Amino acid sequence: MSSAALVDVLILASIHDFPTDRVCVALEKAGASYLRLNSESLSSAKVRLDPQEPRLEIGLGDHTWVVDGGLKSVWWRQPTFLRNVPHEALTLDEQLSRSQWPAFLRGLMVFDDAQWINHPAMTYRAESKPWQLHIAAKLGFDIPKTIITNDPVAPIVETIGNCVAVKSIDTVLLREGNQQYFAYTQLLDWSDIATSDLCAAPVVIQEAISPKLDLRVTVLGEQAWAVAVTADGGAIDGDWRLKKKGELAYPTFDLPLDVEQRCIELVRSMGLVYGAIDLAVSGDRFIFIEINPTGEWGWLDNPERPLAKAIAAALQK
Repeated sequence: MSSAALVDVLILASIHDFPTDRVCVALEKAGASYLRLNSESLSSAKVRLDPQEPRLEIGLGDHTWVVDGGLKSVWWRQPTFLRNVPHEALTLDEQLSRSQWPAFLRGLMVFDDAQWINHPAMTYRAESKPWQLHIAAKLGFDIPKTIITNDPVAPIVETIGNCVAVKSIDTVLLREGNQQYFAYTQLLDWSDIATSDLCAAPVVIQEAISPKLDLRVTVLGEQAWAVAVTADGGAIDGDWRLKKKGELAYPTFDLPLDVEQRCIELVRSMGLVYGAIDLAVSGDRFIFIEINPTGEWGWLDNPERPLAKAIAAALQK
């Protein structure tokens, strides 16, 4: 192997993750010593990890990088677990790679003196919708009335109402043949879904918030950027992700200081550095919907909201 380069910033991402491209550009401009490992190229890498020291050598082609106790930070853009392809659709080699490489990447938690944005264990925990709602309520957020159930005779009408918002507990991405199915939040009458089919899996049942204005609050450390999500200049009924991207606009929204500070505290309390928080404004209520510890932000990055530069700066601290 050729002479090794020491790594200050380690980036674990995908080759298709274009927002991470922007972070890398900012790191380049700052002269930072970083290494980006894409999940698609891991099988081409030669790795040697000493978990006790800890020390990691990575060989890619003619180049070698060394990660040791001097590592400053890790930008974790890997999923905590994969949902998109059932294992029976994979070859034995693909199943082996799919299970062992993610386990190896999680094992890089041995570099526990580095700053993780975000730590894999904290990311996994923060993806739990029930836990999100629990912590948000403890911090004083207004949260929707919620029952998680698969019981068609649960007292939903009495406690929440007949018109409810129905969402999955975790991301639903299913495949049948060549078709893929994704589950969005839907506004439905409880009387239409309280059937024996509900027993198959629990779902999140919440009060339907209408009218409402959707907000996305992106938090990085002590910084927060808030935008409204609108279409045709106004608020959106239901799940805004069902709209075509070209129909959406993201004007800056001035959060009340107490709400902004509560968002920052939520991210901190969950052991995260970064979080994408969805709120809904209805009347004078600022209602917590959910937080995504690996939520997308590239669509919000602009000179007014220089997220890539802020992430690169945080990684260099």
